[in-house]
Amino acid sequence: MPPRTKKGVMKKIILLFAALSILVLYPFTDGSAASAEKPAAKKKAAPKPAAHTVFDLSHAEIFSPVANGELDYTSFHDMIKAAGVTTAVNTETITPKRLSGVKTYVIAGPAMGFTEQEGAALRNFVKNGGNLLVLTHIAPPVAPITNMFGILISNFVVAEQNNTIEGRSQDFLVTKFSGHPVTSGLEKIAVYGTWGLMAEPGKETKNAAVVAATSEKAWADLNRNRALNEDEPVQEFGIIAVSGLGKGKVVVVADDAPFANKFLGQADNRKLAENIIGWLK
Repeated sequence: MPPRTKKGVMKKIILLFAALSILVLYPFTDGSAASAEKPAAKKKAAPKPAAHTVFDLSHAEIFSPVANGELDYTSFHDMIKAAGVTTAVNTETITPKRLSGVKTYVIAGPAMGFTEQEGAALRNFVKNGGNLLVLTHIAPPVAPITNMFGILISNFVVAEQNNTIEGRSQDFLVTKFSGHPVTSGLEKIAVYGTWGLMAEPGKETKNAAVVAATSEKAWADLNRNRALNEDEPVQEFGIIAVSGLGKGKVVVVADDAPFANKFLGQADNRKLAENIIGWLK
């Protein structure tokens, strides 16, 4: 990922991604698989309070917080519930009404982009005190959302020369952390094919900052051949960034793998999840 200048590669390299088909689910389920049938109500029930933490399932997410595959986020979802908060999943268009009463909204691995109206709803949600957690599997769908909060996400994969896992350059341990509640007590986190982050603080996002980064020997694997070529920039890249707007908080992680069932127990990935849950609670 390292550009000749950081902004250069971040903004000039474009990769195309195939859209995935969208699963048809029901809105705001109780945090378990959505039911296809609803019992007929004899009388109108009082509206249920909004869940504290809601996972988005309306943008062709590749993995799920309510499925049990090794790359799904079930264990992370269970950790959130164990922290004593209510959870749900949203399977409809994001609107101010659907975000009303929600404290933390989780966007994890979408394959489809967000509309301008959804972006505006999320921006106002954070500005008014809501929290947003973005876990990245494919960069382009979430880049416009993270940009609103002063966090730029690359559209190329990062590889490392240091701390690789089993010699694989795109799988490595992140060991460089800045002082922040999200990174408190971390010594290393394991990532498995990550993008890169940059923080560009703005007038309303002055606290945007990278809090976890690669070594200075990481590189932008522009051709994805997992080998360092002469024209590929070598530099440090952000892996976790935090920001905020108004009263709300934002956390962006450049790789969703640390939160997958298969990898949550690797390195200090579980501690990272605990820290994020605690900071956004």
